[in-house]
Amino acid sequence: MGMTGGSQRTLRGAALLLGSTAFLAFDVPAFAQNTALPPVTVDAPQAQRAARNVASQRQQVTTRRSARARSNPTAPAPAAPAAASTSGRQDTRDRVLATNQSTATKTSTPVLETPQSVTTVTRRQIDEQNPQTVGNALRYSAGVLSEVDATTRYDSVFLRGIGGFGISTNFVSFLDGLKLPRGQAFAVTSIDAFLLDRIEVIKGPSAVLYGQISPGGLVNLVSRQPSDVPYNEVRIEGGSYGRIQGGITSQGSLDAAHQWLYSISAIGRMSGTRYDDVDEQRFGVAPAITWRPDADTQLTVSGFYQHDPKGGYFNSLYPQSLAPAAYRPYLNRNLNIGDPGFDRFDREQSGVGYVFDRRLNDVVSFHSALRYAKVDTDFQSLQMFGPITAAGTIPRAAIRSTESADGIAADNRLRFDFRTSEVEHTVLAGWDQQNARSSWLYQFGAATSLDVVNPAYYQPVGTLFPFINNDQSLSQTGIYVQDQMKFGGFRLTLGTRHDWTEQNNDNRISLAKTSQDSDKQTYRAGLLYLFDNGLAPYVSYSTSFEPTIGVGPGGLPFVPTTGEQYEGGVKYKPAFVDMLFTAAVFDLRQQNTLTPSAVAGLSVQQGEIHSRGVELEARGKLTENIEIIAASTFLDTKVTRSTDLTAIGKRPQAVPTHFESLWANYSFLTGGLAGLTIGGGVRSVGPSYGDDINSLVSPGYVVFDAAVRYDLANLVRAWKGAEVTLNVTNLFDKSYYTSCSSNFYCQFGNGRLALAGLRYRW
Repeated sequence: MGMTGGSQRTLRGAALLLGSTAFLAFDVPAFAQNTALPPVTVDAPQAQRAARNVASQRQQVTTRRSARARSNPTAPAPAAPAAASTSGRQDTRDRVLATNQSTATKTSTPVLETPQSVTTVTRRQIDEQNPQTVGNALRYSAGVLSEVDATTRYDSVFLRGIGGFGISTNFVSFLDGLKLPRGQAFAVTSIDAFLLDRIEVIKGPSAVLYGQISPGGLVNLVSRQPSDVPYNEVRIEGGSYGRIQGGITSQGSLDAAHQWLYSISAIGRMSGTRYDDVDEQRFGVAPAITWRPDADTQLTVSGFYQHDPKGGYFNSLYPQSLAPAAYRPYLNRNLNIGDPGFDRFDREQSGVGYVFDRRLNDVVSFHSALRYAKVDTDFQSLQMFGPITAAGTIPRAAIRSTESADGIAADNRLRFDFRTSEVEHTVLAGWDQQNARSSWLYQFGAATSLDVVNPAYYQPVGTLFPFINNDQSLSQTGIYVQDQMKFGGFRLTLGTRHDWTEQNNDNRISLAKTSQDSDKQTYRAGLLYLFDNGLAPYVSYSTSFEPTIGVGPGGLPFVPTTGEQYEGGVKYKPAFVDMLFTAAVFDLRQQNTLTPSAVAGLSVQQGEIHSRGVELEARGKLTENIEIIAASTFLDTKVTRSTDLTAIGKRPQAVPTHFESLWANYSFLTGGLAGLTIGGGVRSVGPSYGDDINSLVSPGYVVFDAAVRYDLANLVRAWKGAEVTLNVTNLFDKSYYTSCSSNFYCQFGNGRLALAGLRYRW
């Protein structure tokens, strides 16, 4: 089969960009001579290798040492190691503050020197708070609303006011820097938090490095990786509604020379819910093996498999505020609007891939990553199909969604480390590719209404008829170039990217076939100045381009969304305390947005959302025995263009004006309570709206969480490594809505959930 015109343009564009980038990197000396600049200088190979070996054994030096080193303009530019250091993983396991991140720049860059707002949820934070989903793990992050959908099935997020419901939902969709496949609706991969090393949140458009993402930002899951530092852990836990779960993780070397490293993690879970005969089940495993034949070469092959044969509860209920007064008490969080005799959820997901790094010489290194992944879902449910009647019944419809999606994602790039005069450069020139396929059968059928006063379950369901039956494919190719420059205290990041996408849709009901080709140039620029005292103000500008997977009520594919953002902020890493303080203001616009339509579960493209806001965050160790994670977000988000004129100037559904959180840990280091750690958190979310014209108010809420850990070695020295834990979410059992949408679909948050466990590490 011959190449299409779009494919030929893609290959020609890639060749031109990579060729010009290589010319820039390798011809710098000639360019410098023509402009009276000194030639490129690089480190000596022996010095670079020694520096890489030291870096793999130590954590990042303090901010003051870094500042003093930066004040010396004659110091050689540090080269990036081909093999990933284990120190970053140790950093995330031992601290709630991660000093480095890799997602925002695709290089290991200090958070303090990144001209963009980023948050890292470390392994330590995950272990302390013990979230059961990635969405739960993001609760204490500025700019992130991760529980507007009250479910354990999916990890949906609103980032800086940008999100959605139904098939327009913005989900966590990156694993180790590569996008996971997503179907047209509910075939969405959801990785268990126990299988992860950390979670990196990048706020605002980041299309230059990742192509098609939400302009609100992206959430990148970083899996547990092989390490030459041995670590082993096993845990068993039990809690509310008969929950029982266990996990095991192990990393280390397979040989004395540390050329072969491994990692394997596994999780198993069974639990009931607040509804009879509605259960959760999960089984997952994630192995990886690394080969390091020399200091400049590393190959890691990894995979994951996860099966969720039961997905718990995922449904909505009519809001009490709109119901007749006589029925409001019955519309509480204990009323199951579905039917346990009909409802079910089954998801199976898997993936396998590799990451290869090779340092070619003292200037150039090569990175290649590829993963094939797939996800299959089969779920059915009885859901609301109209408002409550005067007789106290809620009409329902039966739906079934059978969906599969699979795809290959790849990222290949060259990195050039060099210096021109006083400026250190780290240049990335890359090409990434994504090919995905999906199939979706969506069926509707009649169902009995539910009497909210005397609900009767295990009722007959009518015949289900196909409503949507689509095959869809998406091909995306992008080429990008980025230059990170250091000169004195300045940090300048410039980048650009061009994407080509092709989307095909085959409607098997109408027999109509449609296709859509798009291409877009995106840009990024950020400037930061790092003072010697650890203060770092910055400004940035970025754009985004995101092809929208899915179809509207007419069966036609959606057009891509675009985004644009201006951001300014300041970061502060004082030398006298291990804390990072950040503040950011932003102005963000998203065009061609999706909102729920009149047809349940489907969306329409309306126009533009304008979101402005302020984010404040502080995290780290306040003292030797006190940890703090604090976040506050203020949003002014409005619909500025829409096909519905009554929605213009109104707030998008489920987006509050503010939300805040605070988590603190206190560890007893001496005395009779030595080994005891007490933690607590509070989460506050302001009121939001559940319709486009802002007439349905979803009240705000405040909930509290608590945690207790005790190191058993303080009782018996032979029990070193053993720890008992207790985590309680929604400590005071508050009843509240997480969100409302589409005029009368509201979701209750979970009541009090307790989870006790025993962990053993060695």
